[in-house]
Amino acid sequence: MAEVHWVLRLGEVTLKSKPVRRLFQNAMRRSMSKAEGRWGVQLKLSFGRDRVVVRSDGPVERVEQALAHQLGLVAVDRVRKLGDPNDLPAVAHAILDRHDGRGQPRSFGVRCRRTGEVEGWSSPDYAAALGAALIEADSSLSVNLKHPDWPVNVILREGSLEVVEHRMMGPGGLPAGAQGDVLAKVDDERDMLSSFLIMRRGCRIIPIEGSNEALVERLRAWDANIGRRSRHHTHDGHNEDRPSWGCIGLRVEEAEPLAGRQESAVKTTPLATLDPLLGWSDEEVGALMRHFDAPWRIPPDPNAHGWMATVAGESTEAVA
Repeated sequence: MAEVHWVLRLGEVTLKSKPVRRLFQNAMRRSMSKAEGRWGVQLKLSFGRDRVVVRSDGPVERVEQALAHQLGLVAVDRVRKLGDPNDLPAVAHAILDRHDGRGQPRSFGVRCRRTGEVEGWSSPDYAAALGAALIEADSSLSVNLKHPDWPVNVILREGSLEVVEHRMMGPGGLPAGAQGDVLAKVDDERDMLSSFLIMRRGCRIIPIEGSNEALVERLRAWDANIGRRSRHHTHDGHNEDRPSWGCIGLRVEEAEPLAGRQESAVKTTPLATLDPLLGWSDEEVGALMRHFDAPWRIPPDPNAHGWMATVAGESTEAVA
C-alpha cells in the first residue's frame, strides 16, 4: 500500500526567530501528544530542513480530524508516495485511480516541485512528461494550466514521486500556550467562541470556577491542556506559574484576585479585558461556530472579505 503522510503549513510561526520558533515547535509537539489520546491516533511529528511532516498508521479521517484542531497550522497537505518517478505510465494510472472524475471530460494542469537534484529532470520537464502520460491514460483530459478543473500537484524527489491528494485549511494562529494565559468565565456559547478566538492567538484559557463544564470540554478539543497554567522562568531563576494577562466574560475587579500574580514580581502588567467578538454579526458568529464544530470540513474564514460587500439597497456613491 502506498505511503501517506501529512505536510504541515505553519504560516506565521515561520516568521519568528529560531529560539522563538523552537518554543512554538515544542508547544506544537506537546499539543499533538495530548491530541493522540483524544482522537485515538498516533501522530509522529518531525521537523525537517524544508518541511514539517506528520506520519501515522491511523485512519486518514481520524488523523485529519486531529490535525484540523491543531492551532498554529495554516493548512495540511495529505501527500501520497507513488514510487519510481521514471515509470510515468504507472505513476499516471496511480494518480488517476484515486481521482473520482476518471473518464469524464475535464481540464487539468500539472505543477511539479523538485526537491534536491533529480537526475534527468527539471520541474517543468517532468510536469510536461507527466501531463502527457495522464492524457495517454485518460483521453477525456484537456490541459488548462491557469484554471484547471483538476490541479495535479506533485513533489519530485530522487527515487520517488509524491502527489498532494488533498489540502485541508487549518485554523491558523499560533500553538496553544505560546502566548501566556487568559482567564475566562465560560457561561454560554458566545463566551466559548470568544475563548476560542483568543486560543487561536496562542493563549491558554484558564476557566474560572462556575464555568459551564460542557462548554469547557468542547474547548478542550482544541487544547487538551486548557485550565493548566503555563510556566515561565523568573528573574531570579525560579520556574513558576505564569500570571494571567487578560480576562474574558468578567470584570477586571473580579479577575484580579485570580490572576496568580507573584508578590515578588518586579513589574506587572494591568489585566486586559478581551471581547474578540465585538462587532461580529450573527451570520459571522454562526460561520465561526460551524468551523469550531467541524474544522476538517469547514475552513475558518468561509467569507473573509464579506464585510467589504455592499449592503443590499445601499448605494456605493458618495453622499453629497
